[in-house]
Amino acid sequence: MQRKEFKGVFPPIITVFNKDESINIESFKEHVDWLIENGADGIIVGGSTGEFFNMTLEERKKMIDITIDHVNGRVPVLAGTADCSTRMTIELCKYAEDAGADGVLIVPPYYYKPNDIEIYEHYKAISRAIDIPIMLYNNPGASKVYVNPDLLVKMAKDNIISYVKETHGDVAFVHEIILKGNGEKPVVFFGRDENAFEAFIIGAVGWVSGAANATIKLQKKIFVEAVINKNYQKARELYYRILPWFLLTERRGRWLAYVKAALKLMGMDRGNPRRPILPLNKKEEKEVEEVLTKIGLL
Repeated sequence: MQRKEFKGVFPPIITVFNKDESINIESFKEHVDWLIENGADGIIVGGSTGEFFNMTLEERKKMIDITIDHVNGRVPVLAGTADCSTRMTIELCKYAEDAGADGVLIVPPYYYKPNDIEIYEHYKAISRAIDIPIMLYNNPGASKVYVNPDLLVKMAKDNIISYVKETHGDVAFVHEIILKGNGEKPVVFFGRDENAFEAFIIGAVGWVSGAANATIKLQKKIFVEAVINKNYQKARELYYRILPWFLLTERRGRWLAYVKAALKLMGMDRGNPRRPILPLNKKEEKEVEEVLTKIGLL
């Protein structure tokens, strides 16, 4: 079977919770449809923005099933399958593959800080257990583990990983990955919104953005101008238009609450995050309203 090549804007979709923190499946499906209708090139379920860390194993599997079934082949679906243990990560990866996922997104093991050999062996074991591509989620801000360009390229050349989501925000490392991988392995997606524009200019071909849960349409326009049309002036203009939103979501450390507040202001109530993450206070909500008005979404 021909594998789908991943490229474009892949929102890590939120999980919609009711007031009692149970999962609101119908509202979640509505959000899947809205994202695809407004330009999402792929959907990632069970990522950081999906609050995988606040969910049980059974809930994570349930959301994988619901997403794949509802997307129904319209766009690729990647499943977030990370866990601190290799064994549990493999279990989730196998489950996702059997459910029909097109790929998996895996942040390195966290809490215990693995060395390079342990990271390599972790991903190698996973790759030998499944036949769908792995996107390594390089997010040292959350995992406290940074997978360096040399190790990324080695794993890609050894056919362990196919993609990397770079979320640390240092575009210099994107240069290095592309240089050492000859622009081929691994394929680079970027995940730090406040400087994604630069990453696209130098060769990143994908965008994994939690903020896109609210601003997918505008972000897709930026991606098309920067990566497809190579119209950097137009892309830059659009980027500076949306930048206040990125600075709000990236700099405050509360992007989940900001995204859900934005959706509510835009007429799509997708609930609040699960505790311990709290919804925004009135002052923060006002900031979101002002930014969305400034960038033309209200």
